[in-house]
Amino acid sequence: MIEFEGEFELDMPPEELWPYFTDPDVIADCAPGMKELKLNSPSDLEAVMSVKVGSVSPTFDVDVTVVEATKPSTLRMSAVGNSSRNAFETAAHMDLQPTDEGGTLATWNASAEVSGLIASLGQRALGGVTTRLVNNFFDDLQAAAESGEPAESKLEGAEDAEPVVEVDADE
Repeated sequence: MIEFEGEFELDMPPEELWPYFTDPDVIADCAPGMKELKLNSPSDLEAVMSVKVGSVSPTFDVDVTVVEATKPSTLRMSAVGNSSRNAFETAAHMDLQPTDEGGTLATWNASAEVSGLIASLGQRALGGVTTRLVNNFFDDLQAAAESGEPAESKLEGAEDAEPVVEVDADE
């Protein structure tokens, strides 16, 4: 099990950012390596994404389930991804809290089970890549929000959904 966590400060309040975090079109535009993102239902998405870790560059077919979407503060998702000779199962949790300055502190954590060639690169390589990708996502999402790009909240938590891999929401 590999654990990841971090925080990111954004310049807008959670209520204004929520539609951007829950609009599949915005997510697709902001997520590094995202080639395709399809909304099958408010809690079920399919994605195709590429990730480069060291010399390994798999393209994953990913099934995502929105486990919880509590406006405007909590988003939990689980995902299963497969590619040739690589696979992962992950659960991610993000909290958006208002700051005294009128912005948002986004704290996130994720747990992942990784197998295949990508797993052989180790947690240090995966951790560095994950941190870079997440920071790029938050930067791009904030830029989209600040530009006034329209966003519509379309994600909802699935009834009776359980994450594939547990992540401690208190971390």
